[in-house]
Amino acid sequence: MIELSQARSKRLLAVHGWAGTVLGLALYVVILTGAVVVFAHEIGTWSVSGSRAQQPLAAPMDAKIRELAGQVDPEYLDDINLFHNPAGHISAFFHTHGVKEDGHPMEKGVRFTFDPVTGETLTRQEGYADEFDDPVSALEHFLVELHVNLHAPNPVGLYLTGILGFAMLAAAVSGFLLHRHLIKDLFVAPRLSSRLLNARDRHILAGSWGLPFAFVLAFTGAFLSFAGSIGLMTISMVAFGGDQEKLIETIIGTPEGEDATPAPLANLDAMLRQSADKAHSAPAFVSIMHYGRADARVFAFHLAGEGELQSQQHVFKGSDGSYLGPKPTIGTTPSAGDTAFTLVSVLHFGTFAGLLSRVIWFALGLAMCYVTLTGLQLWLRRRAESPLWRRLGRSVPIVGYGLPIALAASGIGYLLALPAGTVLFWTPASFLIGSGLAIVIGCILRDEVLLTRLYRGLLGAVLIALPVLRWLIDGTGWGPLMASGNDMVVLLDLALAAGGIGYLYAAFSRRPEARWSGAKRPVAAE
Repeated sequence: MIELSQARSKRLLAVHGWAGTVLGLALYVVILTGAVVVFAHEIGTWSVSGSRAQQPLAAPMDAKIRELAGQVDPEYLDDINLFHNPAGHISAFFHTHGVKEDGHPMEKGVRFTFDPVTGETLTRQEGYADEFDDPVSALEHFLVELHVNLHAPNPVGLYLTGILGFAMLAAAVSGFLLHRHLIKDLFVAPRLSSRLLNARDRHILAGSWGLPFAFVLAFTGAFLSFAGSIGLMTISMVAFGGDQEKLIETIIGTPEGEDATPAPLANLDAMLRQSADKAHSAPAFVSIMHYGRADARVFAFHLAGEGELQSQQHVFKGSDGSYLGPKPTIGTTPSAGDTAFTLVSVLHFGTFAGLLSRVIWFALGLAMCYVTLTGLQLWLRRRAESPLWRRLGRSVPIVGYGLPIALAASGIGYLLALPAGTVLFWTPASFLIGSGLAIVIGCILRDEVLLTRLYRGLLGAVLIALPVLRWLIDGTGWGPLMASGNDMVVLLDLALAAGGIGYLYAAFSRRPEARWSGAKRPVAAE
């Protein structure tokens, strides 16, 4: 039991309420999109009906890289990045460090995309890194950018998400201190005698169980947002006179000594096989520094495996393929700072226990969405006499249901535009269309029970439409997907269909359970 004076309790209640109310709906957007982004890569793979290669960077590609290296300006052999998209195609970005007209440093070079199974070159793009596009990754990229930057200009988006992280942290801390009977609240039985008391009890129950997750999510989210947008910039100005490239070299670490003597690269496939044996998984990203020189280095980055907390990176000498040892994410030797930085990312995205931990993180994210929306409704109910608060209360069901409707609409737009190759336009456009439709419906319908029925029915319909459209447009059924190892596509089809059926059932089988908005009448949004 936490003992607080009445005055302190009132101040904490004000902090808790205002932290959740002023930025509550924006916080809901970040939390819900974060829950979705936990499976961003799987969603990307689902959107193209599976990956052609389950471990693209494990495929033999030494000969292909040599072939492509002969097709680019030698200037662009300074660095080569190898990564793959959701379809399993490999991108090889040959580049050097450039500076754009506005003075912003940016890699410049040529990016090839090729099929690791057939070796066919699919695309060739030349220019600055931020000018390239990959239609196959459009849906995944859109969802990630919405969560990380809210699609605001850089670094404004990072500032916004960082501020929202602090708002969530304030709400979590004040909520913890306001729990006079924390253990008891973990097992509170929602009262049925009053809709308002029932909503309050369920908010306390969900919030009590979600407090540890809220702390972790808020702190790690704020850190990741501000570390890159403010932290690195501040350090570069104070310690390196504004030289960001020097800062990056110091933090990441660079090989000692340069030797530009021409020397062919050793067998890349052999180095990556050795790295995979050490990490017990195929590389997720490969970087080749100073290709064709005696001082060439090959860096193979591996994501944390099942039951592991930290990712791994192994370094090889490019000229003879000898193993130079593991390399931490930050610096050149293992350190407490590198471990802490890795743990922040792992805890934020829930990747510490593979698929199981990500499923738990997704479920807890949805629970935090529920806590955020019900907290808003309870706060607004106390201020029902004010017309301004009542209008804000109207926005809760609009955003609460409108956001998932818009997210599903972006997927529908992507699938419909995929055959025509116009996904880069229609993915965000469909999100805006879905958002606009939800807003119009919310502004027109005044009957809150009918509004909730319509929202639930619409959300159920768009969720069911996603797996149906994927099958109709691509034509790949569950049998071939299972045979090619793309089980996750089938699981997502089933999850979307189950969610859609659940919302349709809630919309048409019975009267929706009422909640309280900022008005004095019940609202059905959850």
